[in-house]
Amino acid sequence: MASKSLYAAMAVLVVSAGVSEARPMPASRISALPVYTVGQAQAGGELYKAACAMCHGTHLEGTFDVPALRGRFVTNWGDAPLSQLSSYIRRAMPLMAPGTLSEEDTAALVAFLLQQNGGVEAGKTALPSSEAGLRRMVFPVVSVAARPRR
Repeated sequence: MASKSLYAAMAVLVVSAGVSEARPMPASRISALPVYTVGQAQAGGELYKAACAMCHGTHLEGTFDVPALRGRFVTNWGDAPLSQLSSYIRRAMPLMAPGTLSEEDTAALVAFLLQQNGGVEAGKTALPSSEAGLRRMVFPVVSVAARPRR
């Protein structure tokens, strides 16, 4: 018969595993800021309109039941590897058809989110779509004053 402390330790492990999945882990400080192109962000914006806006709102504002993709979103994902955000989007979104987005579509959506939340300007290099390419890039920590107003 297992002791109560063993059950408590197992419960902590299970809860911790769930928390690490839902909440991004901070990246090391040697991680690079992301790169994306204007075209990639525009493609992500079109995908957002088609697959995300119905739940997250046309201006990323969210609703009572669905989180906004501004403000607290940036706080939650700031300094987290983009591979974690990309993996979450691919696995869980869109709500009515999770797992249906391609790696390229997911990269375009992440580029759109980066563009809309400020902190990183578009450049000449596209955001990679592979997890390996996204692992060392982090979602920028952006102050409220630095975020673009739309």
